[in-house]
This record gives sequence, structure tokens and C-alpha cells, in this order.
Amino acid sequence: MYDKPDQVERLAGKYNPQGAEKEARDWVYKRKYAMENSPSRRDAEKKWDLWQSQWEQLRRPKDRDDWQSNHTVPLTTAIVETVLSEVVDQSPKPIIMPRGPEDAPKARVMQRIFEYTWDVADGDLELYNVLKDTFILGTGIAQEFYWKEPRMVTNEKGKEEMVYDFDDTYMEGVRLHDFFVDEKARGFTGPYQARDCIRRYIMDIEDFRQFFKGTTWDSLKNTKFVVPGGEVDYFEDWKPPQGIDTGRDVEVLWYWSRKPKDCLWICANGVIVVQGPNPFRHKQLPFARAVDIKRTHQFYGKGESELLESVQDELNTIRQMMLDRAHLDIDKMFFVSPYMNLSDEDLIARPHGAIPIDNPELAKPIE
Repeated sequence: MYDKPDQVERLAGKYNPQGAEKEARDWVYKRKYAMENSPSRRDAEKKWDLWQSQWEQLRRPKDRDDWQSNHTVPLTTAIVETVLSEVVDQSPKPIIMPRGPEDAPKARVMQRIFEYTWDVADGDLELYNVLKDTFILGTGIAQEFYWKEPRMVTNEKGKEEMVYDFDDTYMEGVRLHDFFVDEKARGFTGPYQARDCIRRYIMDIEDFRQFFKGTTWDSLKNTKFVVPGGEVDYFEDWKPPQGIDTGRDVEVLWYWSRKPKDCLWICANGVIVVQGPNPFRHKQLPFARAVDIKRTHQFYGKGESELLESVQDELNTIRQMMLDRAHLDIDKMFFVSPYMNLSDEDLIARPHGAIPIDNPELAKPIE
């Protein structure tokens, strides 16, 4: 996180903006710091990894000497997947209806357009992702935008040319950890709707240059100043092992604002590469929110994992105690005379196993 301008300037290196460009760059990082450290986000963020791990049924690692059970009961996973299957089976998606008879022809046309774009963009799949985040973490975020995916290929003549894997409108489920919203917001509509928000991307430096450099996104001609580094951690509870190259990544922040300014500003590792207005005609933040159980007057909701947290812990504890009890009943501890030359392997239970001793009374199991 960057709470001081000099931290951003050290990250940007040779880039030295002036005037309005510097103010815009500093404002983006100032807002990210405020959003990231808001009490509501901090309170919610503390449990996101726990709830995700609860759904994943992650088990603590065991070494060779750790005999205690680490089994988990798939209660949270089962309930989330059951609820999700019921909701997805209903195919929830917007239906464009006329407000009056005069709107009927336009509504039919718009409905056809919507159904086409929903189909080509795999809307059902992305809606599934948003709803899964909603039931596991309590809150799901979706973004609607126009997406062009460029890629360089070599044609049959041996020449490189640009192709686009996708070129249409798209709804995408946004990873909750990479989304920062106005700290005073309670949603995207109403009197307390978000004034601004930030979506964070971690991109390989070459992917970044291909997307931005020399395109309409490089109107300021600043992409040449962007260098890898900075805050590029993508995993919260896991760090890449040594040998994996993480020195090529760039943190890209897309800052959307409807108040106090209508703008889309994009910063990459302390360099502002886009400084312009919101490109959409509606001039709203192009995001939507889904919540499982709504908390009034708050942005983040309550999910199934949070509801089941104590029950899940109880079931896991009981199951592990039962397995440990059975393990101890089979592999008993022994009172052993110090004069007996027995190793730990000699006392491990096994079919027809025998412990050779002179006096059977010197060794007996503890019941």
C-alpha cells in the first residue's frame, strides 16, 4: 500500500509528471489507500481467506510424526454447491420489459441484443462465478465492459499479425480481493452509492505493453516509463516458491469515478497511462454487486460460510476426536521397562505382531 507520495515516486523511477497529471496519479494512490484501509473492508477481508479455505476443505499439512487427524467434514461445500445449483437452475438474468406500449418495439430489440451478447460472452458461466463468490464470501462483484483481447500470431506467409480472440461486450466476475470501493458506499445505487472504485490487475510486463503501448490506451505516451515490481502479490495466504519468476509483474489500477469527477484514470506502478473521462455513455461505475445475506447500511454481505463457521468447526473437531480415539485404541501406548531393548517400531500394532521379552509382565498396554 502507498500512503505517501514519495513511495509512489520511487516506484515510478524515471517518470516525473507535472501539474494535473501528477495530481491525478497521486489521487489514485491516495484513494486506493483510503479504500483498502477502510474499517468495513478490513473487517471483511480478515475472514475472506478463512471462508474460502472452509469451502475448499483445506487441511493442515502433516509431517511423518503427526498422528492426529486433520479430516474435515464437507458441510460448507455441500450447502454452498446445493444452493448454487438451485439458483443457477433458475437461469437468473435481466429481462428487458417495456414501461409502456410505446416502448414495446425497442424492448424487443434490446432483449435480442442482450441475449446475443450474453450468449457470445458466456454470461451464464460468469454469473455462476459471481454467485459462487456471493455464497462463499457474502459478496460478489461483476463488471460490464467492452473487451478486446489482442494476440500476435504468425500467418501462413510467415508474417506476424494481430488477431482478437474476443471483441464484444463482456460481463466478468471480479475477484473480491482486487476490488476497492468508496469507503462510505453501501452499494452501487441509491443515496449512498459508491462515488468511485478501483479494480486491480497484476499483469506480465509484456502483456501490459501489448495491451497498452501504441494503442488508444497510450494517449499520454507514458507506457515506456512502466517497469516491473511494486506490490504484485496475488495470493493472500500463499507465496510462490523460489524459482518462480515474479519480477516481471506490474500492478495496474483502473480508477473509476463518478464524483467528484467523471473519469477513468489508469496507473501502472506509479505511472499514469490513461487520464480521461468515463468512456461509457451512462457515466456510471460499470460494476454490480450481489450479496447473499444483506447487512443493512454496509457494502459487504454475509455468506453461507460465515453462517456455518461454528457448526463446521464443531463437526471437524468431533470427527477428528473420533478418528484420534480409534487410532489410539489400535496403536496403544505401553509401559516399558528401561531394561528392555525395544524401539518405537517394535510397539507399532500389526497383525500377528509379537514383542519378544523375557517376562511378559514387564510390558502391557495402557487401556
